[in-house]
Amino acid sequence: MAAIIRIVMCCALSAVSVLLNVAAASGSAEPIRISIQTSPKAVPATELPLPSADWKKAFEHAAETKGSGPPVTDMVVLQGEHRYAVNGDYQLYDAQQGTLITLPADYRRMLRGYMAWLRSVHYGELLTWPQAKQVLTMKSRFTVHDLETGLRFHVQRRAGSTHADVQPLTKQDTRIMKQIYSGKWTWKRRAIVVEKDGHTIAASMHGMPHGGDGIPDNDFDGHFCIHFLGSSTHKTATVDPDHQTMVHKAAGELYRYADRSSAANVIALFFIAINQQDPEVMSALFQVRNHPGLQAALAELGQITAIKRVTDLPDEADDGMLVRNIEARAVVYRLEKRKEERTFVFQLRRSGPWQPWKIEAVESK
Repeated sequence: MAAIIRIVMCCALSAVSVLLNVAAASGSAEPIRISIQTSPKAVPATELPLPSADWKKAFEHAAETKGSGPPVTDMVVLQGEHRYAVNGDYQLYDAQQGTLITLPADYRRMLRGYMAWLRSVHYGELLTWPQAKQVLTMKSRFTVHDLETGLRFHVQRRAGSTHADVQPLTKQDTRIMKQIYSGKWTWKRRAIVVEKDGHTIAASMHGMPHGGDGIPDNDFDGHFCIHFLGSSTHKTATVDPDHQTMVHKAAGELYRYADRSSAANVIALFFIAINQQDPEVMSALFQVRNHPGLQAALAELGQITAIKRVTDLPDEADDGMLVRNIEARAVVYRLEKRKEERTFVFQLRRSGPWQPWKIEAVESK
């Protein structure tokens, strides 16, 4: 599927207006763009052109050091066909050379500002359920935008007090929704942006028709659920952590969400990533994209259909430790195999007491 590239040409900021004018005037230099993409394989990307001549000078005055690996990020600088991954300190990682490029301080500040604005265009706003339902009133119609495929379809809110129970409007909308789920209905959660009357709201949906119907002749037998920040389930009135993870992903907050997690919650996110078959949630738990442990975990995603943790994770007080070893017992359901119970042994590490926990190694036995 071809990438959906949204070039941001609207001038919501006067600085961006000046930026684009300068970019147009510097056509002789190799084009430089910045881009936000929800995951490396996501179809939609939101891009902004930069004044190439000025930024070429910034590259010429940049410092280069050996990099530790490609950062897990949604921010990219594109120079022609060359891609630089941008880390949390707004340094550029050159995968071809294995180097980390530190631009002059004023350009890093500009890059930070441009990326923040671009993220606000690409992602949804993180609204609580009470705030969201003021926009998505009962029987209102709105658009669902899937952040991985870029596909959109139209729905109507039919019910729901703790989250939105919605239905596709037409057969075509149902067809698009099923296409998002690769042609098979499933309870898997996905990060989406809900669009209505100029609002773009971060949310999470599953893809399984169930319960009451209401819209005739739409080829959808029942409704499906959309959760927002703080939404809870109908039966248990508890917040669904899998949905909440996807809500944060839809808001562009996935990496910060993982970085703020305790060691035990990082492990919980590991199981969420497997259950939701989401490579980017898994990637957020590791320091770099080429980490051997991450590569092994991603290879397992396609082989495991579901996983259920059967032991509680330990309560923990932050005692300043930099390494933790935690075991978790889980039932694993694999493709064309019987379920099996396995013990997962996690080693987690952080570089300082205030730094995020990352998975260093995972073994199962």
